[in-house]
Amino acid sequence: MSEELVTLHRVQQADTEIARHVEALSELDTGAEISSEMAAIEAELSDLRKKLEEAENENLDRELEAKTLEEKRKRFQDQLYSGSVRNPRQLTDLHQEVEMLGREVRKIEDRVLDLMEAIESLRAEIASREGRLGEATTQLEAVRSEYERKGARLKERVEELQSQRREDAAHVGARLLKRYEQVRGRSGNLGLVRVTGGNCPGCMIDLPQETVKALRAGRAGLTCDSCGRLLFWGEGGQ
Repeated sequence: MSEELVTLHRVQQADTEIARHVEALSELDTGAEISSEMAAIEAELSDLRKKLEEAENENLDRELEAKTLEEKRKRFQDQLYSGSVRNPRQLTDLHQEVEMLGREVRKIEDRVLDLMEAIESLRAEIASREGRLGEATTQLEAVRSEYERKGARLKERVEELQSQRREDAAHVGARLLKRYEQVRGRSGNLGLVRVTGGNCPGCMIDLPQETVKALRAGRAGLTCDSCGRLLFWGEGGQ
């Protein structure tokens, strides 16, 4: 068996492990989904707070308006019943003014009641979303902490594997290593496979008997006719 191919197989094993760890790293929960939810909640809160501010301001304006009109209505009413006005036309005008102001005050009071209900509802919605935002913040902190812990471990392992790969690759001829890289690049990260039976472990297609015999005899540089992967013979592994 070619020692160079055995070394190259260790390179392949390292590449497989590196790819597996990199994939595991990419699949870790970074908290992106929670962050997106938090951004949506914050946008909703901003809109709700703006609506609440507008409702509260309008409520203050309406209450002030109602108070002003009620004071005016009371002045006219006092004039109407004080006996100071005796002219029938003036009395009729005062009576109509008092009734009109009364209708305006009631209309404003109805609007104030609607605004108070809206304000109460908006405050409840804001409190609910603030509560969810607090929960999401706690969840995000936990997820990010877990990501950092697992991510650090995976990255450390990748660095170890890359270091070992560089060491092994240095003992493989440049021509063979380049060929391996080319095959691996087009064969799903698997450029070299260890043959232990009658088929190719890369694509599971049966190998020609003469290829198997040549591999068993220690011949190097053979490839699978089906998938193009480099082959070498070795009992007890893949």
